Amino acid sequence: MAERKINGKSVVISIKQGATYVMLVCQVEHNFDRSWEPIPANSKCGDDQLPPDTGSYSISGTAQVLLGDGPTMPDKISEAVVDQLARSKQVFDWKMGPSAPVPVPGDVIYSGQGFFSNLNTSYPTGDVATFDFTITVKGEYEQDIEPAAP
Repeated sequence: MAERKINGKSVVISIKQGATYVMLVCQVEHNFDRSWEPIPANSKCGDDQLPPDTGSYSISGTAQVLLGDGPTMPDKISEAVVDQLARSKQVFDWKMGPSAPVPVPGDVIYSGQGFFSNLNTSYPTGDVATFDFTITVKGEYEQDIEPAAP
């Protein structure tokens, strides 16, 4: 399989709305943070650590505020919808992966369930309005790698 670098612009976050995944509006950047805290197992025999039982996962990022005819747009999840999801404390299905409709061998797609735990909207003078968000992942996440063609 040929190696290729990923253009960060091509990786997007989508949230399931009904039966389909809809892209979060005008994403500028995002991070997928994963951490596992070791369990201290110190004793009189010496210091030690055990592997963690669980991890802590979150997706944080920035997107532009985009206004439409209403709070919902058929192909994008707006800041207004993110606000509604955050205030309702709704758990939703999410996925993060290439925006291309047809996967390429080697593409990595992460998916799971989560909820918005942070939302901060900024309206700077002389620049486009943006919002920072955090999706806290509930439970474990999945990782799928698109296989090479046989």
